[in-house]
This record gives sequence, C-alpha cells and structure tokens, in this order.
Amino acid sequence: MLGLLVLLAGCSAEAPGESTGGRRPMGDIVFLTRAGCVNTAAMRARLDEALVWLGWLTDYALIDADTLTPTDPRGGYGTPTVLFADRDLFGLPEPVAPQPSPT
Repeated sequence: MLGLLVLLAGCSAEAPGESTGGRRPMGDIVFLTRAGCVNTAAMRARLDEALVWLGWLTDYALIDADTLTPTDPRGGYGTPTVLFADRDLFGLPEPVAPQPSPT
C-alpha cells in the first residue's frame, strides 16, 4: 500500500471549484478486472484503504476487461490492474491492441 500512496500523493490537492468537502473525486483512476479474478477483492480493498488515507473519494471507474472492444489497449493488461491517468500504477507499458482472448 505504501507504493500506491507514494504514487498518488503528488495529486492529492483539491482542484479549484470542487465541492467534495475536501475529498478529491477519482475520475483519473480505473480499476480493471474480469469475472473470476481471484485477486480483485484484495486489490480493491487496498486501493480503497489508500484513497481513504489520502482523503480521496473511492468513486473510481470499475471496468470489466472482458467488455472492452478488441481495439482498446486496456484489454491487454492482466487483472486486476489499476490505471492512474491512463498509465499502469506499477509502470507497465500500455499493451498494443488488438489482444488475444484470455486463457
């Protein structure tokens, strides 16, 4: 969780004009998963803990990777994956689309 906090902490200031009571909405965060992903629950719990600790809202986008179009490069990430500002939180490069179906 410390790595997540370090990566997100630089963006913790509330944008001018936001009325979230000091809590930042998380439109820049995308959580990718798919049915049957065994690590989703633990990863979401840790992400939620980190966001709450930073004082951010936990209203990030939750996307089922199996619903993405074949041309969407996000379908090439393993699951679960957290993207911040369209970049993998752990620095993996964006996959090249189209991707083969998961096995």
